[in-house]
Amino acid sequence: MSKVEVNTKGIKNRLKDVKPYRAIAEYIWNGFDSGANTVNISFECSEIGDIYLLSIEDNGKGIPFSLLEKKFTPVLSSEKREQQVQHTLLHGKNGLGRLTFYHFAQAATWNTCYEEDGSLHAYSIKVDESKIDHYDPSEVILSDKENTGTIVTFQNIFDLSEYGFKSNIQEYLKKDFAWLMELKKESGFTININGESLNCDSLKKDVEALEFNVSGNIFSIEYVRWSNKLNRHFSRFYCSSHNGVFKYSKPTTLNNKGDEFYHSVFVTSEYFDEFKAGELENQGDLLTKNSDQSGEFKALVTEINGFLRNKRKPFIVSYAKTLVEEYEKDGVFPEFNAKNRWEVLRSEDLKEAVAQLYQVEPRIFSNLNISQKKTLVGFLSLIIDGGDIDDLFKVLDGVIELSSAERELFSKQLATTKMSSIVKTIELISDRYKSVAEFKRLVFDSSMYAGEVPHLQKMMEKNYWLIGEEYQLLTAAEPDFEEALRRFLYVLHGLSEKPKLEHKGKNKEMDLFLIRQDKRNSNIENIVLELKHPVNVRLGKKEIDQVYDYFYIIKSESRFNASNMKWKFYLIGSKFDGTGYIEGLIRSLKVHGEPGLAYTSEEYKVYVYTWSEIFNEFELRHDFLNQKLSLERDRLTEIHDSADDIVNKIRSSDAKPEVSIPAA
Repeated sequence: MSKVEVNTKGIKNRLKDVKPYRAIAEYIWNGFDSGANTVNISFECSEIGDIYLLSIEDNGKGIPFSLLEKKFTPVLSSEKREQQVQHTLLHGKNGLGRLTFYHFAQAATWNTCYEEDGSLHAYSIKVDESKIDHYDPSEVILSDKENTGTIVTFQNIFDLSEYGFKSNIQEYLKKDFAWLMELKKESGFTININGESLNCDSLKKDVEALEFNVSGNIFSIEYVRWSNKLNRHFSRFYCSSHNGVFKYSKPTTLNNKGDEFYHSVFVTSEYFDEFKAGELENQGDLLTKNSDQSGEFKALVTEINGFLRNKRKPFIVSYAKTLVEEYEKDGVFPEFNAKNRWEVLRSEDLKEAVAQLYQVEPRIFSNLNISQKKTLVGFLSLIIDGGDIDDLFKVLDGVIELSSAERELFSKQLATTKMSSIVKTIELISDRYKSVAEFKRLVFDSSMYAGEVPHLQKMMEKNYWLIGEEYQLLTAAEPDFEEALRRFLYVLHGLSEKPKLEHKGKNKEMDLFLIRQDKRNSNIENIVLELKHPVNVRLGKKEIDQVYDYFYIIKSESRFNASNMKWKFYLIGSKFDGTGYIEGLIRSLKVHGEPGLAYTSEEYKVYVYTWSEIFNEFELRHDFLNQKLSLERDRLTEIHDSADDIVNKIRSSDAKPEVSIPAA
């Protein structure tokens, strides 16, 4: 019996992180490293799906007895490590792979057949997990087999099941061997699992075949983009002779870029028939030889890398959208009010900037936790709002290096984003000015014969942003209070049954009922609008008492009231009635600094405005944008023939549609 150089404890300590799926992959690699082109995995299961028999067989050269000590003794310095350079496919690096069985079996037996002196010889090697630092070979005998090869059989298997093998181990093997199966597919390389070939096609997301002509040499190229990162494997290109003999491999220039552009490039050409890699003794002959130092080869590499960069561009653009979607799902972006058009534009700008910065340098977004992602996105938001791109580059310079071309590209992209935002803003302001211009005609042009309900109320439904950007229309078309309460409870709690009110005024009807929910502090703010005809009705005690009636109905109903709810009531008309009643209420509350405030308490406020004040407030709020964008308001007003024509044709200027609520 012979003994390896490191004891059981030392070996297991070195192998403690190896999982069963990786251990099985190591035995397959041992087969390919020995010259095999076929590896057969066979297992049998119990009735409950546990694997009790497992073997891995290859048709390689076997393990010559004269090399046994070298194969099993130097466990910390495998001879394959010494041989493994860029122009070989040898996988083993530390000589420990053959001992990893102890993670899923008690013992392993190698039955190997090799050729020596024109004859086939066979013997076996046994290793037990309890004394893994020993190996026990049998005597060598002449073999009656027809071919060389090795079969490893595992005894007393544990923690392996048919389901686990198919769902975990098989998927791991695909990512471990996909590139090798592609490289050697013309040579018949295959891995069979219980007689069925391991198919790696599911990992291929993009495949393209093409040819390059470099200095008269024809190179056949096959490009593969993988859906996942291959196990412990960089993106590389592989060079083979015209008959498929592997010659050379080298990583591409697109590794470690922070994206998920996983790829392999397989190059075949007669150029590689006499190819030499590595340092050559006669440096003077480098330019005349087919080597990795020749001008032709360097030109080929340049062509391949250029092709890969072109393939990466649309991939990066597509993946940038995926990144933004993931950030949205994970709550990375700041909260923007979806009911506020201005906030929506800011949100769109920020998402576009994230996507564009990712396209320029994906590494910025790699390996970040949620807090770091939020910090980065918050920083970008400040830069975009401030508009100083130089500040962005100052910070980025401390993290990554951007070439002048990348700086120029990103600057142009952000400028494009800003221009897009300006265009959207112009459209928004144009729509609003158009709406206000038409609204003014309904209110002030008596020849329009605008009605209170069919025209003014409908127009306010489409443009209630005049009252508040952030609200959502809950009811319109003058619903009674029971229906209003039903909708109110549905929005807040998802309840759709129509409630009953006891108040004698429950059948009164509001013109418009708006609601805003602030999710950040759970506050709920509600607005009730009462609109009066600009010609036929003047505002006085009777009209404000009508609003007070709504106020008292709501105040009396507990379901309309909670500690986090506030109510505002708006009475809007053309002129006051001359009695001075409403003007007196407003003057008495002027100290609060709120224009139009006629009544106030902790939870309730009543406001009275004229139509002129509503429109003037719009002018004040939008004047700064109007000046910056140099809008020509006179050109925005389209000529409509009637009040009905205005209401039917005007756009709903970023107002949200009425809440969709199921029938009671």
